[in-house]
Amino acid sequence: VRHDPEDSDLTYKLQFPDGQVDWFSGDAVEVLGSGPLPDKEAAHAAGQGGDWAGRPAGTPVQDEGFICMGGKAPICPTAPTTVALGEWASDSSARPAGTPVQDEGFICMGGMAPVCPPQARPTTGPITLEALQGEWVGSGGATIAVLGTDVAMNGMPLTQHKVTLRDDGTVSSIGTLWQCDCWAESGGGIEFRCSSTRENMECAKVEVWSRKSKSNDAWSERMKLLGYGGSSATPLSRGIEGCMPGTMGIEMPPGYATSKDREEVALLTSLVQQWREPESLKVRSYQVVPDFTNRAQTGLGVELVHFVATSMMTKGFKKHDGAQGHDIPVLVREPPSSAFHGEALKVWKQRVSEEEGFPPVRAPESEEIFTSLGNGHFFQALNLFDCQCTSINDANRKYIAGKDQALNEALTQGVTSVVLQHECPRLVRAKIAALLNTKREFFWTLSEDGKVDVSNMQENKEYCSQFEWLSKGMDAVQVDCLVRTHLGIKGSKRIMG
Repeated sequence: VRHDPEDSDLTYKLQFPDGQVDWFSGDAVEVLGSGPLPDKEAAHAAGQGGDWAGRPAGTPVQDEGFICMGGKAPICPTAPTTVALGEWASDSSARPAGTPVQDEGFICMGGMAPVCPPQARPTTGPITLEALQGEWVGSGGATIAVLGTDVAMNGMPLTQHKVTLRDDGTVSSIGTLWQCDCWAESGGGIEFRCSSTRENMECAKVEVWSRKSKSNDAWSERMKLLGYGGSSATPLSRGIEGCMPGTMGIEMPPGYATSKDREEVALLTSLVQQWREPESLKVRSYQVVPDFTNRAQTGLGVELVHFVATSMMTKGFKKHDGAQGHDIPVLVREPPSSAFHGEALKVWKQRVSEEEGFPPVRAPESEEIFTSLGNGHFFQALNLFDCQCTSINDANRKYIAGKDQALNEALTQGVTSVVLQHECPRLVRAKIAALLNTKREFFWTLSEDGKVDVSNMQENKEYCSQFEWLSKGMDAVQVDCLVRTHLGIKGSKRIMG
């Protein structure tokens, strides 16, 4: 990598395949071939092609990695004898690891080494692991750092969510949190989808990563307002539950939440009114299977199904009464002739066969069924009672309705539900399911004659636990993890990693 014919003792600087670099005298090296050797001027012109701001004169453009990191260079011994160099080389406090004992003079002066200019980052083409390296800022303001396949968010390592790659080396996902989609239109950013699987990720929320600016006072001030100041700057040292920076919900302008609620509630009401059947209907739980457009096609979380059933057993079945009790279910009627009838049954039967703990599928293939867009976990919890199943987390608990009159009524007579026509398109079903989960604080009214008024939704402003709120927006894998964390379950075979 360097040839200086004027110096007979340090004529050649050679780099070996393992990365080691050293100087050799002219007599110690045999040159093969007739090609030109790199001279001092060529070495200086290699790489970036010239000097850059703040670079000490004479600094090699390509040299040992430490001189590009901006740290202090070592101070060489004043008497460069063989003995002195040997003592200095063995003193770990005197020189950074990997520093050559004899090298360019500037690294022995003790000053700050230059910081090399960063390499240009790709903004087009395949999204590879190399393109993902460095610091990013997510859509919500979170700081994300990628080093190799390790990912950290706000300084906290995501040990269960590393970068996963396809066979061709391109990025597939960040664990089961985000699915890699494409380069963002606003140059340099990357679009992810908030989904644990790639199936139907097009319907999932978009998360955009943008390169973190090294000096941006406006961005820094915004991050402080979002909660990234004070002790939140070092979240790993915090001990206050729930105080995560960036979760204050003030990243949007004033009035944004109210306006967004109004628009989404109006959209939900309009879609349901357009596709619903004229009358509400009491539906029994054995007739209900999940509509696979719900929760990003991941189906239901078995842990949450058992959590709901356990709550029914310990607290009693709570009928819908204004803002109290269970939500009014939204179902789609599927006659045997419907294209979605067989598909929904097939998908749900396969899921039940693969995941221990769900109640058996009893919906008949020759009769009409109902697919759930909302309250899917609720209906399968009722099925646990109807089949008198055993708890997956307590072998001594069996789900029996007993003397609970309201629960027995729900099992034998059914639950009043809003029923949509089977012609309702798949994309409309997915949108209704998503809105039912995100607008959980809004509810319809049920009159004494059993009719549901969907023309006007009211807001429930009573207390809602963080657990309940989070469980509405998660897919099946995530909600199972949430339930285990909430209940302190550590011995489940469903725990991955």
